[in-house]
Amino acid sequence: MRVSRSTYRRRRRARRARRGRNRNARGSVAVEFLFAIPIVLFLFFGIFELGRHYYTRLTLRHAVAEAARFAVTGQTLDDPETGNPMTRAESIQLVIQRSALRLGVDVAQIVIIPADGGGPEEVVQVGVQYEYAFWFQPMGDLLSPLEEIVVTTAMRNEPAF
Repeated sequence: MRVSRSTYRRRRRARRARRGRNRNARGSVAVEFLFAIPIVLFLFFGIFELGRHYYTRLTLRHAVAEAARFAVTGQTLDDPETGNPMTRAESIQLVIQRSALRLGVDVAQIVIIPADGGGPEEVVQVGVQYEYAFWFQPMGDLLSPLEEIVVTTAMRNEPAF
């Protein structure tokens, strides 16, 4: 089947017009991408940062709970370096540091009330005051550069050690 010359010319003009639109569309897609990418990256890093914050808070809660369970038993640990027995307070601090190993909890951030871990049937309070620093700077600027996470629990010591 033959196509008339006028139909051929019309189709050729239409193809050329479509090619021109595609060239313009490619440029507009690039511009839209440049507008969208900062928003997508901010959302991605924001979700990552919030997940990291949640992980930190959860790890600290777990560490404090483990230390409180250990504290109520009245047990002590041996010093890993020397092998000598540690005090109850030092043992409780070591349990927290081992449970929150990736966070690098310092002894100065750990609170034990009473300071010696208490006696039988006394209430012992174990807590951590941790300074959380945001990795993603715009998120820290939006909220606050450093946030203090405070986790505390209290339990009654067993009647006899």
